Amino acid sequence: MIKQISPVPARELLEIQPPDPGRLAEQVVLILAGKSEKQEKINRLLQLTVGLVNAAGAVFFMERAGVLSPAGQLLSRQAASLSEDILGECREGARQALASGKASIVSLVQMPAARIFSCPVLAHEDSPACCFSVLVLLGENPREPFLIIFQLMAAALSLVEGKSASPQLSLDNSPDVLHFLCQGKDAPSQRQFSEFLRQWSACTLLAIGVGRGGGRLQLQTISDVVKIDSRTSSSRLHIKVMQECLSRKQPIGWPGSKNGTGYEESLLVKELVLATGMRQGAAVSLPGGDRGVTVLIFLWTEELSREKQLTEIIRIAPLLGLILPALETAGPQGPEKVAGRIFRMNKAVLTGVVLLLLLGLALFPKNFVLHPDCQISPVQVLYVVTHFDGLLEKVFVAPGDRVEQGEELALLDGREIAMELRSIAADSAKALKMRDNYLVSGNVASAQISLLEYEHLQERAKLLKGHEQQLSLQSPVNGIVLSGDLKRSEGGPVAKGQLLFEVAPLDTVLLELAVPDADVSYVRKGMEVTVRFNAFPQRKWQGKVERITPKSELVQGQNVFIASLEIANADNILQPGMQGQAAVRCGRKSLSWVYFHKPWYALRRLLVSLF
Repeated sequence: MIKQISPVPARELLEIQPPDPGRLAEQVVLILAGKSEKQEKINRLLQLTVGLVNAAGAVFFMERAGVLSPAGQLLSRQAASLSEDILGECREGARQALASGKASIVSLVQMPAARIFSCPVLAHEDSPACCFSVLVLLGENPREPFLIIFQLMAAALSLVEGKSASPQLSLDNSPDVLHFLCQGKDAPSQRQFSEFLRQWSACTLLAIGVGRGGGRLQLQTISDVVKIDSRTSSSRLHIKVMQECLSRKQPIGWPGSKNGTGYEESLLVKELVLATGMRQGAAVSLPGGDRGVTVLIFLWTEELSREKQLTEIIRIAPLLGLILPALETAGPQGPEKVAGRIFRMNKAVLTGVVLLLLLGLALFPKNFVLHPDCQISPVQVLYVVTHFDGLLEKVFVAPGDRVEQGEELALLDGREIAMELRSIAADSAKALKMRDNYLVSGNVASAQISLLEYEHLQERAKLLKGHEQQLSLQSPVNGIVLSGDLKRSEGGPVAKGQLLFEVAPLDTVLLELAVPDADVSYVRKGMEVTVRFNAFPQRKWQGKVERITPKSELVQGQNVFIASLEIANADNILQPGMQGQAAVRCGRKSLSWVYFHKPWYALRRLLVSLF
């Protein structure tokens, strides 16, 4: 729903602070409805445009006698530094736009990255053409939002000049009429305004008829008649005169003929003049556009030359056609409403401007941000295992304990190894003695066997001594014990290769983002990520996506892809398993796409499944 905006005094326009895309329509209407001078309104609209899109400059050109001259300009020092003749290049862009009849975008000669957007408003009848040119450093931004906003401002500037393609109110045509409208606290009723018109035109009787939506004409006001009865012959005769005026599509009157005043003689007007006891009459239709049609009937008691009066009435017919439908027939309306009401009369122009504005906002670029769930995992996990079968004598740590590199985690029982080493020592001495005996007796073969047995025992002893040095299980890195709750297993057996502890370093941790498969196509390596954890909602960590798994996983019943990155954990407050929510900046998209792409895709899937 389009919110109607009430006009405010010109002094309140000073309260319009920096341009706001959400209030652009309101700001434009407030400027146009204000009581400022024409040039001041043009300057305000130029400032609003430059501030809204951070443009380098803007120029509003008017075409007079085939020459384009600036009616208002706002060029920064930056604009002057981009071109030696920035005004000339803007004029050339405006000339191209007016020649083609549509908006144009041209690059500066010395700075191709800078663009001049030129939006024309073509000439209509006696209204000269005009064009609005804006200098923008476009970069990688899309052109469409800028183009639509500049077309809106071009239409607004043409309203200030009274130069739009549809009939517009020219405030200079009828100062007396506007003076009457603007005086006093309240806007006049239709009857009050008709009485003013009757005195202003010096007629005796004035009748106003209105027809809306293609329906029949209805009499709304007749001078000196409090209540109109449409069934009387006089009312029906008034309606017939109005219908003839509409059918001829030009003013009619009696007596008279074409004499430069723009009306022709009508027998129905003659009948009405005689029926009301008058001597002269005329009927004029007012252009009303989508508000319907309005017809005025003037009746005079004296037959005089009405050329001046009728010419003035015909000249301000478009003005009256805009004003009369907005005035109620019963009593005054609210205070200070006239300026805003006259502006709102041209609904087609205002509706088009607002639609252009809404379309421009819909295409306005906005950062597209995904918010996937995330979880902390260790970058590296080191495993502490046993290298031989034995007994677990003592456990010094539990899961969650922080440990230093070389710190003892557990101790294995070494008594069995010590006993076996003593037995090997005795067997080795025996083998050496037997070898010596065999050598004395000359039994070389047996002596060699005893030597081999001795060497076997020495190898076994070497292995056991290595096991004896591995009885103490130590942490390989500074980190945290992830698993290994073995307090209840003290004194129990452990097998060779059995996993006893998992230790992970924490100076750097791995952040894993669970990106739904519907959104994974928007995520790329190098995209910026900001994350907040549930345990520390007041702090945030930042990084960039480093890798994305090529295969999806099923997490809590949802098909997701894991995007990961490493983040520093200097104070070691982040621990594996912590959860939070990340914000992944996926680039700039149009405002409408950001908010409506998911419903649109869901609707498409539904239609595909149905048909």
